[in-house]
Amino acid sequence: MELQQTQQLLQRSWQRSRDYGLVAQERVTPYQVSASQFKQRQQRHQLLLDCLQKNLTLFEQLQQGRRCRLLFADSEGTILLSQGDPYFGNKAQQLALANGARWHEQDMGTNAIGTALLEQQAVTILGNQHFLTANQGISCSASPVLAPSGELLGVIDISSEVGEHHQDMLLTARLMALAVENALVVNQTHTHWIVNLADDASSLQQPWAGIIALDADGRLLGANRSARQWLPSLTLPDLIAQLTQGELTPVAHGVALLSRRPSIKTSSTLARKTSPAPCPREATALKLMARQIPLFIHGETGTGKDYLVRRLHQQSQRATQPLIPVNCGALPSELIEAELFGYQAGAFTGGHKHGRVGYIRAAHQGVLFLDEVGELPLSAQTRLLRVLEEKAVTPLGSHQAQAVDFQLLAASHQDLKALVAAGEFRQDLYFRLNGFTLSLPPLRTFSESDFHLLVSRLVAELAISEGVTDIALATGLISALRAYAWPGNIRQLKQQLAVAVVLADGSPLELAHFPELNTIAAPPFTQHSSLQSHTDELLLSTLSAHDGNISATARQLNISRTTVYNRLNKISSSA
Repeated sequence: MELQQTQQLLQRSWQRSRDYGLVAQERVTPYQVSASQFKQRQQRHQLLLDCLQKNLTLFEQLQQGRRCRLLFADSEGTILLSQGDPYFGNKAQQLALANGARWHEQDMGTNAIGTALLEQQAVTILGNQHFLTANQGISCSASPVLAPSGELLGVIDISSEVGEHHQDMLLTARLMALAVENALVVNQTHTHWIVNLADDASSLQQPWAGIIALDADGRLLGANRSARQWLPSLTLPDLIAQLTQGELTPVAHGVALLSRRPSIKTSSTLARKTSPAPCPREATALKLMARQIPLFIHGETGTGKDYLVRRLHQQSQRATQPLIPVNCGALPSELIEAELFGYQAGAFTGGHKHGRVGYIRAAHQGVLFLDEVGELPLSAQTRLLRVLEEKAVTPLGSHQAQAVDFQLLAASHQDLKALVAAGEFRQDLYFRLNGFTLSLPPLRTFSESDFHLLVSRLVAELAISEGVTDIALATGLISALRAYAWPGNIRQLKQQLAVAVVLADGSPLELAHFPELNTIAAPPFTQHSSLQSHTDELLLSTLSAHDGNISATARQLNISRTTVYNRLNKISSSA
């Protein structure tokens, strides 16, 4: 946006803020919707939120390592989703820039969410450009999200502290909005045909390409914002008559491509149809969470512990509060206690000059998920036990305890009872964590129908993320994949499917597109074989393939380096 246009937009917004009766120096608390209203709004936008969740990797890649958060607010400015850096999340909580808060311009004056909604254009509001002085410590960029009908659904916003905001955050918000809009067009209930429009063939699969959705009879169901610019110059019945599936067709100032909607259902549709919310296991867990009973989730690496935790959080009484996931195995050993419990300014050399709030305090009133909790050193276990017993945390360098209230979920792929017996995990902490255990089955135990259903869902998700209308599978592929042991479980399967899609380059997926299954082949798993020896063989073969590189081995197997070291020590001691 040009400087003059930006100044004019700010002038209009500030004048509206005054007309609303707002006073710049007054501290205003946003209106907070009730928990039931929040759930209703989330349900109303469920498909959009599903599409946004599937495209979060784009946000993570473009804004990696930055202290910012991505928000989605509906057309009334009510925040329905908040993802990103937990430390800025704490700052956002202080400003009520959090789930359930309404940031319409009428309530909060000039701000990216409210102003983008009223102006119906992408905007950046930096620091002192906010009308309310209390909000001038943050900077935000927001882009509107439109329905296939052209209706304004809400905005995607990226917020940070003033000194942490970058120019490309507005571009990221725009790209996220385009990706969501495109997915909404393709995934309408009665969509049968998809028409892609672009200036040239190389741009047909780009996020900014035009997309038109048609029903089986060729009637227009909806279009993304790019396609709506094309529609006035197109006579739709004549265009449809010209199009042949899979062939490029010249149109006014560009080309068009006709394709069928993906034959495999989208994961959001599939999830609603095959796994009603909440399922019996989740319903039991939610009842226990309502009484603040800690839950322990046990399952091998990659069995879907993260996904289950997100589901439980979304359906719990704390859905409007933060979910703070912590991978205990990924924390640097020398900083684990500082990261978990926080620290005051000057607590140790090299710390942040303002100190850190810590993951536990960041989860206040929300959900704390301690993944791979078995990796915690004994010193951190002792401090964690004290926090759970006293419901208070004392940051490093401080003598004053601060009350905390959070729902605790913990998970591990390890047998904590065995760790307790070996003296590597505190028994009293084990009993504190293990109020109720949820066990997730490994992929190799899936029935044929469940495995087929899972592959279908993962392929559908990939189709959306890749911006394609269909990903075909060669006959017999699913049976061949099921014969593999999948020591990395669902996570490994998902990664291998993503690799296969790239290698297939538009052709049907075949076993040849899964080179990893051949180069580091896992021996077939049977009920009579030893799971531990099977896992050890995979670890050693992977380590050999990477010339002894521990980090590369851990990345490929989706486990922490600590786990690799521990397992190697046990293998060598038993040799």
